[in-house]
Amino acid sequence: MKTILAYLTILATIFISVSCDQSIDNLYRDKARIQFKYYTLDYNKKMIFNNRTTFSFGMKGDGVVTDTAKIVVEFLGTPSDVSRTYKVKIAADSTTAVAGTHYKALSNTQTFGAGKFTDTLRIVVYRGSLSTSFTNPEDKRLALEMEPSDDFDLGMKDGLRSYLYINNYLSKPVWWDTPLRYDYIGFYHPKKWKILISFNSRFSNAETCPFDINNEGRQYFQGLANYLNAIPTFDDETGYRIYIDRMVPQN
Repeated sequence: MKTILAYLTILATIFISVSCDQSIDNLYRDKARIQFKYYTLDYNKKMIFNNRTTFSFGMKGDGVVTDTAKIVVEFLGTPSDVSRTYKVKIAADSTTAVAGTHYKALSNTQTFGAGKFTDTLRIVVYRGSLSTSFTNPEDKRLALEMEPSDDFDLGMKDGLRSYLYINNYLSKPVWWDTPLRYDYIGFYHPKKWKILISFNSRFSNAETCPFDINNEGRQYFQGLANYLNAIPTFDDETGYRIYIDRMVPQN
């Protein structure tokens, strides 16, 4: 019960704090109002607004060609003890992804589960036609827009459209180029990062390197150099062999 009350308090706070700046015709009366969840709370309970979700196959194994992207949906109103339906359309004016090629065609009508405050819109995404280039990275964008339904009116303006970006590359983690560490791991290449992740999954954190360069980290980086010396690893775009400090053309 405390969890439910806390959630309702957060929603009420968000509604009050942003309603003065957004176009909403009146408070929900007969029907709840549906929207994409477009905010998160940081450690200081400050709201961070974001209507973008990125799904990257870059972290997935090469054998993963189909997966599911997830976007959180919420409502303003009273919970229901029965499932309800809401409607989502593809906003063609802002979409570059192609149905059947980059994602599975999405039904216009979706189900919001009984007794839930939030639910998940699941979108099946495909890897096969996505570029693997990290020198010229490419995202395919799917723009999603809420529509009114028999069960829901529309919620906050900023929550009515959400963007899903689909890609197949690994962009350089923040910690890669820090002094000292760069001396051990050299230039960035996504295959080098994948090898480090295979050594220890904690390397998958893009913001912070979990290992001290003077201790365990150095051992992992030396292990990376040894791996690249022993096991031929190639750049997919140029065909060059990857070493810890360079890429070498092959005859």
